[in-house]
Amino acid sequence: MAKGKEKPAAEAAEGAPKKGKGKLLIIIIAAVVLLAGGGGAAWYFMHAKKAAHDGQEDAKHEAEPAKPPVFVRLEPFTVNLTAEGEERMLQTDIELKVADAKATDTIKAHMPEVRNALLLLLSSKTASALATAEGKQKLSAEIKAKINKELHVKEDEGVSGVFFTSFVIQ
Repeated sequence: MAKGKEKPAAEAAEGAPKKGKGKLLIIIIAAVVLLAGGGGAAWYFMHAKKAAHDGQEDAKHEAEPAKPPVFVRLEPFTVNLTAEGEERMLQTDIELKVADAKATDTIKAHMPEVRNALLLLLSSKTASALATAEGKQKLSAEIKAKINKELHVKEDEGVSGVFFTSFVIQ
């Protein structure tokens, strides 16, 4: 019988540390869950505040309706290009992006001056200079500057973009 009494005592001795380990394990798991929950909540609130702030900025942009672009179509240009050996000719259609209807009226009122300035500019170019995309972009910038100079206006009041709708070199 002595052996029988020893066995429950041994089991009791082994069971006590298991209960202590179990409580310690529960405390560690609870601490990890609390830390993860706290970190997740902090991340959520920080990003929710930023998203709400971004949403307010978007609402401001949406409150201001975007003005539709205003374009002025010029009559086609046909000019002789500067000679590089054989004669070349440029035929192009140009559309101008302007700030508003007032700028359209200004361009129409000065159309002979605008066309003259553009004819002189276009006829001073060579075919090889206009053959590349970079050449066309440079010409576009020069046309914009030339027209705004002719109209005595700033870019935000006059021509803001030049678009070639047709561009043929023969």
